[in-house]
Amino acid sequence: MNRGTLPLNALRAFEAAARHLSFSKAAQALCVTHSADSQQIKQLEGLLGQSLFQRTNRGVQLTESGQTLLPSLVESFDRIGETLDGLIKGPAASAIRVTTTPSFATRWLMPRLSRWRMSHGELSIHLLPTLRFLDLAADQADVGIRCGVPPWDGLTWERIAPIHMCPVCSPSLLSDHGKPQKPRDLLKFPLLHADISGHELGEEWRSWLGAAGVPAPGSLDGLSFHDPNLALQAAIDGLGIAMGYLELATHDILTGRLVRPFELTLRYAYAYYLVYPEARAKSPKIQAFRDWILAESQAPD
Repeated sequence: MNRGTLPLNALRAFEAAARHLSFSKAAQALCVTHSADSQQIKQLEGLLGQSLFQRTNRGVQLTESGQTLLPSLVESFDRIGETLDGLIKGPAASAIRVTTTPSFATRWLMPRLSRWRMSHGELSIHLLPTLRFLDLAADQADVGIRCGVPPWDGLTWERIAPIHMCPVCSPSLLSDHGKPQKPRDLLKFPLLHADISGHELGEEWRSWLGAAGVPAPGSLDGLSFHDPNLALQAAIDGLGIAMGYLELATHDILTGRLVRPFELTLRYAYAYYLVYPEARAKSPKIQAFRDWILAESQAPD
């Protein structure tokens, strides 16, 4: 099919409906009526001689032909949009929006951003730290870095870093109170907890103590922080001993802001993953960030 006969309006209608898996939402996104959007898609199906959607009582699903067509359209529309934004808005539009947790942003990503600027100075990073999972399919961000266990529906994921847990604290805390001689001695110190959603308070401490052969008491008192970044900062400030993620605490350990009372580390079930929409996997800026961060994950600290 040559360019002059491409049914552009119908292709836009299909791409929107395929992304949302809803004709109604697609019509709202395109500011047209539901019937107009459906008619455009029917015309496209008629032109191709095959169905692009399987219509059921519960909604719509893409057929094999629809799944084949969608990635090409998403990539093409994304590239057109990025180019037009660059022409209209100038350098400010040349940015990739990255969402991640505040702790990963502060302690892993930001120390590496100077190397991003050296190699990708034409593409800025707009960082969106949050403890919530932003909806990448709804274009709330371009890529995300999530701590968890895949799969995630509609997303491609690639592991950036495992997570190893170990107790960490400030050198001054040990100077003031004495270094614990055995893992069970840690229970004499104030414990710092990361109050992670979906996990029991003290769960990480119980896991590590169990690996160290120490039965955890029924109650593990101490300060609790919803953001793991705050728990690490409290440890740096001498407020207690935190169960730190070694991958996030490495810089503070190397600079002497934190020390490890014991070398025992425990591999956590969770890991850090780069995630991005399957339909936008070939976006040039997503590919650039993907290649860079995977290379950084293999580089020494």
